[in-house]
Amino acid sequence: MSPEASALIDLRDAGKTYATRTGDVVAVEKATLSIANGETVALLGPSGCGKSTLLMMIAGLVAPTSGAVVIRGAPVTGPHNSLGVVFQRDLLLDWKSVLGNVLLPFELRGEDPRPHEAEARALLERVGLAKFETKRPFELSGGMRQRVAICRAWIQNPDILLLDEPFAALDAFTREQMQLDVARLSLDRPRTTILVTHEISEAVFMADRVAVMTARPSQIREIIHIDLPRPRNVAIRESGAFGAYVTGIHSRFSSLGVLHG
Repeated sequence: MSPEASALIDLRDAGKTYATRTGDVVAVEKATLSIANGETVALLGPSGCGKSTLLMMIAGLVAPTSGAVVIRGAPVTGPHNSLGVVFQRDLLLDWKSVLGNVLLPFELRGEDPRPHEAEARALLERVGLAKFETKRPFELSGGMRQRVAICRAWIQNPDILLLDEPFAALDAFTREQMQLDVARLSLDRPRTTILVTHEISEAVFMADRVAVMTARPSQIREIIHIDLPRPRNVAIRESGAFGAYVTGIHSRFSSLGVLHG
């Protein structure tokens, strides 16, 4: 079944223009994309091309100035309660413990977080943080903090997970480990995931489809299907098929003038 036939999320010529003192700035122009339930899609493009703006429109945190963003057939008019979001910065609260940060969404909704403590501990164990539940965020490394942020989004059991360059500030080894951690967590049940990234190999490793975005004013120029087996592991990065996808996408960006030389 095509994504269009079973779409959970529909971008229908969605665009965003910001008014500034020196004139209008078009961040995203007529983005059209259908995303199926359980699918992982990467929004791939150069820095500043409007990827995060598009993601925030899907989250309902930024209103489109043209077109529409539709989830389950209804236009998005504000923050959606079935979403989990992980930002590039972890946004943890330094006065709360690691466990307290993971349980924060329940507090914000006015719920008692205690019934969810066992699940929070299990999530932390799965990402290698079982011994750090009582630590404060300032006692953790950048990669550990980002794992906490991912657990905080995951414990809400969202139908849709939005990842806004969550690994961009990490070193190469930690970044690869985080990609594996997210991939393992995603095996629990079908979950629709949208990843913003400017790293080609990351998009190929994590996504079922890659949306190639142009420089600003950004458009979705092409959708590339990634036909690689799941679950994906480190070894798949050494395969010829993986390398062919990376090389092909690199060539597409070169043809768009994004990459030179």
